[in-house]
Amino acid sequence: MLKPGQLVSVSIHSLTDKGDGIATLEGRPLYVERALPGERVEVSLTLVKPNYCHGSLLRVEQAASGRSEDFCPYTACGGCQLRVMDNGAQLALKRRLLLDALQATGLDCPVAETLGMAEPYHYRNKAQYAVQPGPYIGFYAKHSHQLVEADRCRVQAPVTAEVVQRVRGWMRQCAVPAYNEATGDGVVRHIMVRDGVNSGELMVVLVVAEPPAEPALEQLVAGLRSLAGLASLILNLNPKPGNRVLGPENRVLWGREAIVDRLDGLQFSISPLSFYQVNPRQTEALYREAVRLAGLSGDEVVFDLYCGIGTIALFMARQAHRVIGVELVPEAIADARANAERNGLANVEFHLGAAEQVVPALYAEGLKADVVVLDPPRKGCDQVLLETLVEMRPARLVYVSCNPKTLARDLAWLTDHGFVLEQATPVDMFPHTMHVETVALLTRK
Repeated sequence: MLKPGQLVSVSIHSLTDKGDGIATLEGRPLYVERALPGERVEVSLTLVKPNYCHGSLLRVEQAASGRSEDFCPYTACGGCQLRVMDNGAQLALKRRLLLDALQATGLDCPVAETLGMAEPYHYRNKAQYAVQPGPYIGFYAKHSHQLVEADRCRVQAPVTAEVVQRVRGWMRQCAVPAYNEATGDGVVRHIMVRDGVNSGELMVVLVVAEPPAEPALEQLVAGLRSLAGLASLILNLNPKPGNRVLGPENRVLWGREAIVDRLDGLQFSISPLSFYQVNPRQTEALYREAVRLAGLSGDEVVFDLYCGIGTIALFMARQAHRVIGVELVPEAIADARANAERNGLANVEFHLGAAEQVVPALYAEGLKADVVVLDPPRKGCDQVLLETLVEMRPARLVYVSCNPKTLARDLAWLTDHGFVLEQATPVDMFPHTMHVETVALLTRK
């Protein structure tokens, strides 16, 4: 009978969607962190249930060809699940995840090699650090709110380490307490850093349950103003309990209310609440691929659905006759309109509302798209929207997705209703994680 603490030697055959290795032990799955497919590992059982087990990796008896040294000292952090897999193996894995999702729904099309990064480190332009009484500053362990202190992170912009150090020193010097999730007492909840990688501008957002005293805020400004590139220092008020990081109210402590970054020659305004892809180098690769697949000649009407702050729409507007963006979030629409004006693009317009409501209304008014770009959240597209697109019959659909399973589901439905899946390209937007972004092309039969 299996029991916790027992040592076993097992072969890892696959990974969970969280990056844990899976072995089979006495007919049940055994989940092992930091174990890779193709490996033989020695494991100490930590949890034994009738239908599954968990184990702690003790020793790699036979390593996979793609294994590499763990580059992070914060082994309990839940952020990078594939730290022990080399870059080439990660890219192959992500292509395999996409292929498996497509094949599971009966789809078959050319799948390109994963578009990856030559140097997949320090790629994130947005960092969110949790703060707990101590003050302790870092990231959460996997599946918990247990804080793992982390001053330096290999996937964040290097400047974030300096921000953390200065904010911690300020909290101690001014006796500003961290927020306590259990009691609701305290002040500082999170530190968010947004780095305009291509512009050099920096935003620091301090998320608080209640505003600190004014003298303390003056000390904070004095302590952060000398940060290289600092253009915006924001106090965000979030008094409500729960997991939401940012509250709705922002107060500018110093500088501007937004920073500006550049993508492929376009400028974008980024506020604390803006959605903006966190990997600018790979975002350019992804959007260039989307434009290529759109096959624009300059005469097309393009719909960009779930358009966010208008990034894809503005990429398309440089080569299309007219672009119409649709987005549910009012702040994002405001940013999108400002970004279009900032870049001098008059052939793009933005509509506020849910895509499944706005697009049928536009179609009923006689407005049709030649090309439709879809970039939905992880849950995929609404059924009403897909049905409207089938009626509209655009020549091309370019589907951008962060979830291969819901992507495959929607692509299968569209191919059953008049479209042909031509190709798909995986893009490694989040190196060292199990996430894979995809851009796929469908054409009308």
